Amino acid sequence: MRFGTTFILVRPLTSSQAVRALPLLAVLALTVLALAGCGSSRHAAPGLADATARTTAAGTARFTLSVTGAIGGVDVSASENGTVAFTRRRAHIYKLVLGGGLPQEVVIDGPFTYTNGDVEAAMNDPTVKPWTKLDTRRLPAKQRLDSPDELAHVRAAAFLADGVADPKLVGGGPDHTTHYSGTVDPVRLAARLPAGLRRSIAATVRNDYAAGRFAADFWVDPTGRLTHVHVAYSTSATGRIVVDETFSDYGAPVVLGLPPAREIQDISP
Repeated sequence: MRFGTTFILVRPLTSSQAVRALPLLAVLALTVLALAGCGSSRHAAPGLADATARTTAAGTARFTLSVTGAIGGVDVSASENGTVAFTRRRAHIYKLVLGGGLPQEVVIDGPFTYTNGDVEAAMNDPTVKPWTKLDTRRLPAKQRLDSPDELAHVRAAAFLADGVADPKLVGGGPDHTTHYSGTVDPVRLAARLPAGLRRSIAATVRNDYAAGRFAADFWVDPTGRLTHVHVAYSTSATGRIVVDETFSDYGAPVVLGLPPAREIQDISP
């Protein structure tokens, strides 16, 4: 049995044929480069520069927030969780406060803030209503603008990335996130905050974080949204504070779940 052999004759291009082939070769080369570029950008890590914008554009998210540390040799801790809107006044917050006690619940709906701060008193006295309602529009303007409420305290971390001028890529993080570190400049941050939130968020940053610039770590998911913000700093009283917040389930509805009106005491001035 014999196996046949096939020969292919390849002839060199003439000079005129080579000239005509050059444009085609150039197009093929450009196409290869473009495809290579598309592939690399598709796998590029999301940056930190627009992380705040991408995060707040989602509208809402679930969050967990913890504050721990030691001040003057005394350990302190507090934690909160719930669902928050980043730019609208809407949130449902559950919190464990310093010193223990019963968990507290805060519901924010536009200008109204509801809290169950009197629930312990109501357990001992049935004439006391467990919930209070405050219409913040009736507060003095200076107090309303310069004294941040629970909502600003919860969502301030989502804006910190805008205060970082030169973030450093640390590497990969859990759940396909990208880890950055940087220095938050409160002046730079204030200049980039939305006008309607500027005073409350800036005041919260002054109250909750270190005076002046401070270091922070950020984790960004593949869509460019923040999932984790971590800040640790030393206090003037030789103490140390750690603020740690996570965001998840972007776009989750903020379910208010208010109690019946008979359980609410209006404390508006």
